[in-house]
Amino acid sequence: MTEIKLRRERLTREIKEVAMKSGASLVGIVSAEVYDSLPKVWVEWKIQNYSKKASEIMPYAKSVVVVGYHVWDDMLELAIRKGEEWFYPGYFPLEAITQAVKDYLEKEGFKTVSAGGLSYKRLAQLAGFGCYGKNTLIINPVFGPWIRLAAVLTDADLVADEPFNKDLCVDCDECVRACPVKALAPYKVDSSKCLIGVRLLQKEKSGYNEKLRRYEPSFTENAHLMCMECQKACKYGKNLHSSLALV
Repeated sequence: MTEIKLRRERLTREIKEVAMKSGASLVGIVSAEVYDSLPKVWVEWKIQNYSKKASEIMPYAKSVVVVGYHVWDDMLELAIRKGEEWFYPGYFPLEAITQAVKDYLEKEGFKTVSAGGLSYKRLAQLAGFGCYGKNTLIINPVFGPWIRLAAVLTDADLVADEPFNKDLCVDCDECVRACPVKALAPYKVDSSKCLIGVRLLQKEKSGYNEKLRRYEPSFTENAHLMCMECQKACKYGKNLHSSLALV
């Protein structure tokens, strides 16, 4: 085994250890070249554009470090508004995790940049986290759809993980049936109907007020839970997630 290969494997192992010690539930490596070999995908939420290539963000990128965080409680699905901006506390731990990964790689002499603009769901599948489910979320065999994702691009040459190629949904379509506004078809979501999309994109929809009150309950005028009906319908990860009892 050559010295270069040993260093590559050591660096990969240490990066994963750094991510896990910083709070990651999942961590995997994707080759930037493999990611860029695939067609761009449409990113519906917030960005509303096609995903970028890794080389568009970092021309000499070699690897993508992908991290997942298990959202084990309904309260991590909270959305808080300040002015016109929405903030999601469930994503905050990912900032600390990705920063720890970046700090370590930079200490080792490599360049890093946040991978915003890439398709995190595609990266998660390529990193071996899970499959793209019928509710359009990544379904992990252990955590189910209850994971949040982030990624870091780097010029470090790391050992890539095997992609997740199994379809966990198979003939199940409980999530599609559970959607209260019929926004789901298998593997597709209509953001113009989805309660989260309607509120996020600030679109007025006739007859949606009652649905929002029931499935996106507010705690203050600036804070509410996001709809989770399709996630709660999934059989994966149920035993690891605590739901709020609304009465």
